[in-house]
Amino acid sequence: MWVWAKPSLMIARVISAMVGVPLVMGAVWAGLPWLSLLAAAAAVLGVLEFYRMVERGDARPAVLLGGTWALLLIFSGHQGGWLTPWVLLGGAGATLSWHQLSRLVGVPLLAKSAVERRDLKGSLVDWGYTAAGACYIGWALSLALVLRQEARGLEWVLVALLGTFATDTGAFFTGRAWGKRPLAPTVSPGKTWEGAIGGFVMGVGITVALASWWEMPLSLWERIALGVLIGVFSQVGDLVESKLKRASGVKDAGKLIPGHGGILDRLDSVVFALVVVYYFYVWTVR
Repeated sequence: MWVWAKPSLMIARVISAMVGVPLVMGAVWAGLPWLSLLAAAAAVLGVLEFYRMVERGDARPAVLLGGTWALLLIFSGHQGGWLTPWVLLGGAGATLSWHQLSRLVGVPLLAKSAVERRDLKGSLVDWGYTAAGACYIGWALSLALVLRQEARGLEWVLVALLGTFATDTGAFFTGRAWGKRPLAPTVSPGKTWEGAIGGFVMGVGITVALASWWEMPLSLWERIALGVLIGVFSQVGDLVESKLKRASGVKDAGKLIPGHGGILDRLDSVVFALVVVYYFYVWTVR
């Protein structure tokens, strides 16, 4: 994400951002149900991209069940999140049962893969990927819906998104100008320590500035702590997805967004930031 691109690719990225950013910001501003619809679409597309990547290896996730599980998590977020523990437990039980049934009878049923018998270890690994895809995208995005319905939820969601965007942008341009020392060469060779530090500083600065401008109910040190969390975990999310792509042997998670790749390539930082911002809100304000 931080590697300098060809002019044509940069133009495609800018055009995609000019379309995508207003769409996301508009949905966040409008609130539910528009934000819920956008989250549902992103969850389905993101889960499908996740499953396509892991299927390039030996994994055989339950694609339809996993996608349904992610949508139910979005629905739970739309309802305020009180259903989420039950959706997590129910989805875990249903997908685990399906994988064991598939192992015993050798029928793919709801899977995309060909008919094949899996041993116990293989079926549990498959279930792990099914659960990871649904929770990685569906659960994380559902927290944005819950947060949006809280007191001053608009500001909290915007801080999470804009702080993440600032971190990514700062990392990109700082890495372009001064990047020399690789951050994680075996995971993402284009990322540098200089870029990571620049992104971190930008993320903290924008978060503190926005929290102060909107007079959010936080002390200065709490605003700084929130910025630190966003600056760190948004980059962790980026590295996690880079690791997944490298393990799957793909450059991008998909091709839906010109110049950017897939939905996961845009959500990788955001989902981690949403989780930490949501729980920061719960622990400090609620």
